[in-house]
Amino acid sequence: MNKKIIIIMVLLLIILSSLAFYTNTLKANSSNQTQITDMLGRNVEVPLNVSRVASLSNSVTVQVYMLAPDKLIGWDSNRSAVQNRFMPTQYQTLPVLGGGKKDANYETFISMNPDLVFVGHGMSVDDVNDMQDKLGLIPLLDVEGDNNLTNIDSSINFIGKTVGEQKKASELVSFHQRMLSEVVSKTASIPENEKKRVYYARDSTGLMTNPSGSAHTQLIDMCGGINVAQVPITKGSVGVSIEQVLIWNPDIIIASDPTFYQNIYSDPLWQNVKAVKDKQVYLVPNSPFNWFENPPGANTIIGIPWTAKVLYPDKFSDLNLKNITQEFYSSFYYYNLTDDEANSIITSSGLKS
Repeated sequence: MNKKIIIIMVLLLIILSSLAFYTNTLKANSSNQTQITDMLGRNVEVPLNVSRVASLSNSVTVQVYMLAPDKLIGWDSNRSAVQNRFMPTQYQTLPVLGGGKKDANYETFISMNPDLVFVGHGMSVDDVNDMQDKLGLIPLLDVEGDNNLTNIDSSINFIGKTVGEQKKASELVSFHQRMLSEVVSKTASIPENEKKRVYYARDSTGLMTNPSGSAHTQLIDMCGGINVAQVPITKGSVGVSIEQVLIWNPDIIIASDPTFYQNIYSDPLWQNVKAVKDKQVYLVPNSPFNWFENPPGANTIIGIPWTAKVLYPDKFSDLNLKNITQEFYSSFYYYNLTDDEANSIITSSGLKS
């Protein structure tokens, strides 16, 4: 046989073998992938079995922890010793990957080899596609509603489905709806002139706040209170003066900063505010995640019964906040609170256990 023909036949065999291997590889890869439509309507190929998940957004990171802690590969920001209370040790020590959405350190995320990465609310399709380009082959999925309790259930279900934890997602949605139903059933009929007027003090001075309609203060609206802060809705907080707070003269102050809470009753600037006179200042629990906001998200579901108790203790005298807190922490924070620990969380906030 002609030597050239033999060489050509050998080359053809090599090419055909390579094509067969490539085709089989594609089929194998295809069988391990599925297509998901994210919450911006983008079609994204993701692994069928997800075991390593990262997030560029604080509120989404918390949701991933609540639904699938063993699949979360890192936090988006540093955690304090206070925040690490009531959290199993193996999750406290997860690496900090950073966040910042568009300003994230994408090399860090790529080096961790996640199966997929989530990004939270407020991004455009073009923004997310640009971020996807920076992540290369790692799938990026957008989540919407992750910071808003009025429609957060859709984001919980979406994340649960994506990471293979639909049952846990259903449990969290059910808990949310149970808390919401119990509170709204007792507050919906409160006349406007009997609703508690509430000021949210967001920093160590007490003079940064957010108005009604802000994701940061949605629990006030949800639990039948009136947010006294008449300021613009912005991405962050708005500074006000003590004179303005005195004009608003709230019945209740909800504080996010422990230093402010510890000092307010002795601070002469605040002595003429009705809430201070009446000893109606409360501190938001913050371990392992904030109950009221920061971030606004699934972590604030436990804040629904707490805020209801703060605003209307008589209407919710039969609501066992200790038991509810223990249930929530056990089911979604993977930490079994003792009775003393649960009571301490509640009493440290200013409520009676």
